[in-house]
Amino acid sequence: MPGLGSRQHFPALTAEPDLVYLDAASGTPCPEPVIAQLTAELRGPAANPGRGGHPWARDALRRFEDARAAVAAFLGASFPDEVAFTRGATGAMAFLADRWGPAALANGGDILYCPDDHLSTVRPWLRLAERMRHQGVRAVAYRRDRLGRIDPGDFARAASERTAIVVATDVHNLHGTRTELDALAIPPAATVCLDCSQSAGRLPLRLADSRAELGVVSGHKMFGPPGTGMVYVRRDQHHRIAVDRAAARSGPARHVSPLTDAAEEGSLDGAGAAGLASATAFLDTIGLDRVGGHLATLATRFADGASRIGGVTLLGPPVDAGRPHSGIAAFAVDGQLGADVAFALEQRRVYVRAGDHCLNGPREDAVRVSFHLYNDENDVDRLLQGLAAAAERD
Repeated sequence: MPGLGSRQHFPALTAEPDLVYLDAASGTPCPEPVIAQLTAELRGPAANPGRGGHPWARDALRRFEDARAAVAAFLGASFPDEVAFTRGATGAMAFLADRWGPAALANGGDILYCPDDHLSTVRPWLRLAERMRHQGVRAVAYRRDRLGRIDPGDFARAASERTAIVVATDVHNLHGTRTELDALAIPPAATVCLDCSQSAGRLPLRLADSRAELGVVSGHKMFGPPGTGMVYVRRDQHHRIAVDRAAARSGPARHVSPLTDAAEEGSLDGAGAAGLASATAFLDTIGLDRVGGHLATLATRFADGASRIGGVTLLGPPVDAGRPHSGIAAFAVDGQLGADVAFALEQRRVYVRAGDHCLNGPREDAVRVSFHLYNDENDVDRLLQGLAAAAERD
């Protein structure tokens, strides 16, 4: 069983033993099992899945569908055909807005969204609202508070009987806060679309039991290969998906569901699917409950230490050490740009994230740290040492 806090399964980290990598929310290194699976796929029969009747093509398609079933089980979907492979969460969200959204909004209605969320989550739905405004479609905003939590009162103000779609983020990419859908006044007839980019691989997901009928996942944030992701659409929503029949016929000679017909047009990425399935197996071996607990320990240690450094302000809510945590936290240093703080940490071989954080109108002083299972308490202490030194420069 992979040990929590161990770097031994990650060649990129073992190659640089003095590096503290704290940018998992941007992308995670691939562990050995994923690399081995990708290598095996590339060394094996080079057939296009489903693009022929010969054994290589049939076997490639079987492996692809096995990978789908594995990832669907990891996400807690009821059926494998409720998930399709995409080129990432950005493409998955755009797919939902372009190919599912128009039918859902054919009679008008409101799209509820949070302007403080990731631009890739928000923009496809704003474009759809603009395209369909003459059909009575509106984009209605709800807000987060200063600590990144959705304001239930403001959400209730935004929601109405016109609400057709609620676009929400499971774990916020800057503040690390998790959305409690059950605490929001979501109209019963509304469909919920959930961005799980920062929760998949960190916290347990059970989409079948959630309020979300739609969802997106990013593979490269959960130890999968770059350029991989998943889109989830519950079966009772498949009838709203626009399928390009000509494109579907040009793809693999199989029909799984309207979702896969529409989202997996053209040649299938068998190696990417196998690699992503291997990443889920790697995480299952560890256990997501253990991962979330480990991340809570690291986040608590960081929050406690940072709160004692003068001039440092934490930008998220307090960490509950007794509950699983996303491992994502943000802070600011008085009088300093986030990019300058990140550069000072980089000189100490501590890699964090500064910049626009892919948000609309972000704070220029915000710095994000994001831990994962390969980080340990020594990594947190090196971060705090560098942060204390950076704060003293002001």
